[in-house]
Amino acid sequence: MIVVRYALGLVLVLAVAGKLRDPRGFRDSLGAYGLRGAAGTAAAGAVVAVEVGTAALLFSPAPGLAAGVAATVLGAGFTAAQTYLVAAGGPAACQCFGVREPVSWRTWARAAAVLALGLLLLAVPA
Repeated sequence: MIVVRYALGLVLVLAVAGKLRDPRGFRDSLGAYGLRGAAGTAAAGAVVAVEVGTAALLFSPAPGLAAGVAATVLGAGFTAAQTYLVAAGGPAACQCFGVREPVSWRTWARAAAVLALGLLLLAVPA
């Protein structure tokens, strides 16, 4: 399971790096959820902080169960957010990895993959 932990940790580090390359773009993309102005800034900071914390946990010697819970909660949040945007069907942008792209089943699948890996870590927390 160490490979899964490190792979997921690397994905989150890359996601954070992408967001930090264009923090304004990421913050603005949260407008699709109604998060604008101060709320958008706070939400963008919170997402980055949670991703950094989860990545740190995945790379740490913390118990597998803790890493699995953190990754599952993060993945569930990402998947729920993407599901909302895909179901809404309107034009929305995902800036999950620092590259602006339209929300689609592809972006949903990436979020679901984070959830699936978190669940795998829960199932086999070694």
